Amino acid sequence: MEVLEHIRRKGHASAEAIASDLGVTPNAVRQHLTNLERDGFVVSHPERGARGRPSLLFSLTERADSVFPKRYGQLATMVLQEVQEIGGPEALDEIFARVAARHADAIEHDIVGLDFDEKLKRVVAWIGRAGTLAEQQEVAEGVQITIHNCPFRNTALKFPQVCTITPHLMSRLLGTAVSQSDSIHRRDPYCSFVVQRPIAE
Repeated sequence: MEVLEHIRRKGHASAEAIASDLGVTPNAVRQHLTNLERDGFVVSHPERGARGRPSLLFSLTERADSVFPKRYGQLATMVLQEVQEIGGPEALDEIFARVAARHADAIEHDIVGLDFDEKLKRVVAWIGRAGTLAEQQEVAEGVQITIHNCPFRNTALKFPQVCTITPHLMSRLLGTAVSQSDSIHRRDPYCSFVVQRPIAE
């Protein structure tokens, strides 16, 4: 991590410069850079204008950005707090209803013409792509959708309106009622929703 942090500060650096600043041998740094380049975290290019044999300069790739600390959840919480103070809880309700509607618009064309079970399967798979570990199972009331991992857990613990995105989304796409059974906001270990099967005509 020290090597990546050094390159982040400098923009680009040679193995020799990194070794000098970190107090380690150039060979050790070169070996580490070789591994980082292989894994896609850095890219090398010859130093322009250098006399004699040009040194390789290393810079970070887009992938390297993922290893540095992020505070997206903290920023989201601060923004939502300001929205709530300006517009009250109703403003948050409106925001998350719009988020659900926007996602539904993006998915809807892929499930047009499918029967209920196939639609439900596609919607659960789409929700699962966010890393939710979503599962479905038949229950007496309909179909229970369980989300074992909430990507927005910390934010949802402060703003329960976050938990309305999934039921709004499913209700819009499936055309049936959706109720929440479990919620991490209520300190349950996971979130679960019951989707009512449409009444057969």
